[in-house]
Amino acid sequence: MNLLLSAPEGEKLDSFLFALPFNLYGRAKKVRGNLCVTKDKKILVYVDNKLTDTYSFEDYDEYACEQLVGCSMMVGRRNDVTQKCICAFTQDNFIAYAELCKILNHYLTTGMLVEKSEIDEPKCPKCHLPLDGYTECPYCASKLKTFSKLIKRIGPYKKAFAVAILCTIFGELLGVVSPYINRLLIDGYVMPADGGTADVSAINWSGFGLLCLALLGTVVASVVFNYFNMRSSYYVALNLGQDLRQDVFNKTLDLSMTSISKKTAGELISRVSNDANKLQSFITDNGKQAIVRIFSLIIVMVIVFAMNWRLAILAIIPIPFVMLMVKRLYNVIHMHFSRSWRCLNSYSKLLHDALNGIRVVKSCGTERMEISKYSAVSAKWAKAASKAEVVWNLIWPVTDFLLTFGNYFVLFFGARMVLGLVPGWGSMTVGELTQFTSYVTMLYTPMRWLMQLPRTFADASISASKVFEILEEQTDVRDAKDSVDLDIDGNISFNHVYFGYKVYNPVLKDITCNIEKGKMIGIVGHSGVGKSTMINLILRLYDVTQGEIKIDGVDIRKISQQSLRSQVGVVLQETYLFEGSVLDNISYAKPDASFDEIVEAAKIAHAHEFITKLPDGYNTRVGNKGYTLSGGERQRIAIARAVLHNPKIIILDEATASLDTETEKQIQEGLNELCKGKTTIAIAHRLSTLSNADQLIVLDKGRLAEMGTHDELMRHKGVYYNLVMAQRQTTKMKKVEKAALA
Repeated sequence: MNLLLSAPEGEKLDSFLFALPFNLYGRAKKVRGNLCVTKDKKILVYVDNKLTDTYSFEDYDEYACEQLVGCSMMVGRRNDVTQKCICAFTQDNFIAYAELCKILNHYLTTGMLVEKSEIDEPKCPKCHLPLDGYTECPYCASKLKTFSKLIKRIGPYKKAFAVAILCTIFGELLGVVSPYINRLLIDGYVMPADGGTADVSAINWSGFGLLCLALLGTVVASVVFNYFNMRSSYYVALNLGQDLRQDVFNKTLDLSMTSISKKTAGELISRVSNDANKLQSFITDNGKQAIVRIFSLIIVMVIVFAMNWRLAILAIIPIPFVMLMVKRLYNVIHMHFSRSWRCLNSYSKLLHDALNGIRVVKSCGTERMEISKYSAVSAKWAKAASKAEVVWNLIWPVTDFLLTFGNYFVLFFGARMVLGLVPGWGSMTVGELTQFTSYVTMLYTPMRWLMQLPRTFADASISASKVFEILEEQTDVRDAKDSVDLDIDGNISFNHVYFGYKVYNPVLKDITCNIEKGKMIGIVGHSGVGKSTMINLILRLYDVTQGEIKIDGVDIRKISQQSLRSQVGVVLQETYLFEGSVLDNISYAKPDASFDEIVEAAKIAHAHEFITKLPDGYNTRVGNKGYTLSGGERQRIAIARAVLHNPKIIILDEATASLDTETEKQIQEGLNELCKGKTTIAIAHRLSTLSNADQLIVLDKGRLAEMGTHDELMRHKGVYYNLVMAQRQTTKMKKVEKAALA
């Protein structure tokens, strides 16, 4: 949400925290207005570029947006009695003003003012382009800095990597020796440099044989060096790729729910597999080759200048022009590969969603629609990838021709030197010219490789940015340095807890309550009031915005996450079963559990009976997400998993939502046995299932509205009473409809 849209003429946008336009003022008079919020806690109202009103944040107790007929207005309220219209605007600006009101109200409540960077779409401070999910701009960020991080990851395998480099260097050196041997053969035996004839009877066959053996030796040695080079390279590649994928996977699981919710599963899978594999290839191939090619370039450059500096200058004349051209075109190439990556990412997201939601696709009969969407995204990806390749292949022939243009200078002037037609340049034999042109070719080989590098560099830098975005992301939920492993008893307290997915828009507001050890607590309220958010905070999937949650008197932020979650059992509203057998899924929370323990847990959850009727009993595979089982069966396996976990605190989030009334009663009996002496927190829309709870927490609009037993709250006739009455009325209507249909 961008809240920095419009400033009055003569004022810079950057001078305000927030600036929004409005077009109505007074008695619906049309104007050109600007509402600006400053860093010194002032609200400035400009009408036709003139300052008309100034307000301090504290002038009102609350700010709100009111929707009228055909327009809306921002108002300030004082003492719940008086209110004043600050400005009015058409409906297209309603959302922006609503967000601004939340920010102002957040300041009035907490004294903290939200910075625009926390709500605006992040942009690069240098080029001002949207970061589009990157932690830093992919165009302005230092590519050398990014790839230096990759090179550091070779550390554990530096010996094998050094062997690969040395073998490659020795192979290159042998390549340097070969032209010299060829020169000796040509000048000594094919076209003698002394002007003699190549008479067969006068040939020194022993010398000729030694040179041939030396040439053969260079070939054999090159094969040996290449063997050890490839062996070491593959060792580094496989292990480095495995480490990189493992680190990305580990960090992905370590991210907080806030971070994970911003990324799709398909995108994360792409980073673990595609991007990590691409970097593996780049490091082990291009990383090694960069060292070798630069070394080779320096050696050959020294040799050609030592042989004939005039011809060497002619050979390298095109190189600066070519490098300048490649540098200028790098950003263009990078942009195309970045676009290709985004298209591939969209492709991965669609593929993941379609395959995971295959039951919904088939039940809605939307196969053709999904095929059409897949075809469109796939074609878009292919087009983007093709365009990136086309752009490069249009550039490459031109640069390659310009690079090798120096070779024509060498051949022209070198041949004239052999004929003695270049006074002052000296003479040259045919063998020396052959040797020199061979070295020039060897000079251009690393140059060609370095020219190709921007293409692979641009492609790999996109993947590197995305991988390091995961690896370097600072999770907002992490263990404190002095975190403890607590043996939980089960006392929980909320002390003035505020929480919002956006800090200025709290979902829970000033929640204060105590949950005693061994008690069963029900959390009730309308949908969206924060019931599931409360249990997410107890699990510390998120950290509170304000206040604190304590377990046994210890702030949960000081308890290690492993210790906390290993002692809390959860049955979520959305049951998830992993690929594997029924046995695997029940024992997931306790992998070392015995078979008898697993069976006992299944019996308590009333799952044993249906499990034994499956084709392979407990060894029956449940299929993708457990779709071979009914919803109720999946729910009972999830409950058995929680039972086996034997936690100190039990959280039931609509745990019996997928069960019929009879099965629910059976499972409730088992859960009652499980919950004896343990703190239990339950959420249920069927309020009758919570009527026996020791205490009920009633939430309304994010606040704790009521707290007490079922009977106490019914006598109070407040929010809970209205919920129960509404649900009873709905149940009666359903019974009447059912009877009418019967």
